[in-house]
Amino acid sequence: MQKVAIVGAGLSGICLAYEFLNKGVQVTLIDNGINHSSKVAAGMINPLVFRRMTKSWRIDEMLPAAESFYRNLELSLHQTFYHPITIRRFFSSQQERDFWIEKQNQVDFVNYMHPISKDDEVIHPHANQFGSGRVKNAAHVSAHDFLAATHNDLKQKTTFITEHCAYSDFTEKGFFKGVNYDLIVFAEGYLGIDNPWFNHLPLTQTKGETLTIALSEMNTTESLNRKCFLLPLDENTYKIGSNYSWNDPSLNPTEEAKQLILDNFTYLSQETPVIQAHDVGIRPTTVDRRPIIGVHPEHKKLAVFNGLGAKGYLIAPLLAKEFVESLIDGTTFNKECDIIQRIKSHK
Repeated sequence: MQKVAIVGAGLSGICLAYEFLNKGVQVTLIDNGINHSSKVAAGMINPLVFRRMTKSWRIDEMLPAAESFYRNLELSLHQTFYHPITIRRFFSSQQERDFWIEKQNQVDFVNYMHPISKDDEVIHPHANQFGSGRVKNAAHVSAHDFLAATHNDLKQKTTFITEHCAYSDFTEKGFFKGVNYDLIVFAEGYLGIDNPWFNHLPLTQTKGETLTIALSEMNTTESLNRKCFLLPLDENTYKIGSNYSWNDPSLNPTEEAKQLILDNFTYLSQETPVIQAHDVGIRPTTVDRRPIIGVHPEHKKLAVFNGLGAKGYLIAPLLAKEFVESLIDGTTFNKECDIIQRIKSHK
């Protein structure tokens, strides 16, 4: 494989581009210049799923791969966008607290859970009577800084085309505007729902909204979580969110979402925030929270890399590496994501 086109220069397209470049493949990136998922994402890398205190999917592999990918990029680009952080989860019930206590000293969880201390019991008692737990080895990626740095770099290393393209500009035989590629990978995010070659796959559009706020009283370096998340940005500035809406694919911020986020924020602080920005993003999601990745079963020069959802910044680096290795080196790709299996399960 010598020449690949990637449609979409969000998180997925960026990870794919670097993996193909590492294999010596010539890359063309095609992007419409508008990103409504990667750009507004909080970029959280959280090893745990709080509902039943389970580990995130393949976290023991995903986390070191993600950290290595971002750290190596930081070194080569002389930029900083990967930020380790402690996530403090305020328990929503006694059962949730019991789940944490049950698992905090288990071998599979010791890398991701601090044992509950006396201090964890008393923080914010006004709304969180069940105490809290602190997550180890969490991080967040500054989406704006990451996209800006990598786009600038990839414009030097690839053919970077910024324009809106119609599906009629592509052919099933691997042509884009008359140029023949060995493979065209569609990493379009939520726009992929309209892709004529992959619109039969179980991809959905999930709208999320966040607020950037200023707080004069709160002073924390931790990311707080209950009902919503609070992520420290600059001094006295935080991002909070997010809601989920499955029936509104528009990019318009809503008063209902803003009020819901502010209501949920009361579980984290009694301070009235000053709203500085209200952002909207649309995530490409799937019902089972597994991405959709693979080569089209009939059109072998077309592929898809999509459906990474809210865990994108955690799972994209390893999945991109594994997918590219399967294409170049012939290794076996993860069956949970493979397009053939997804088509069978969706029928």
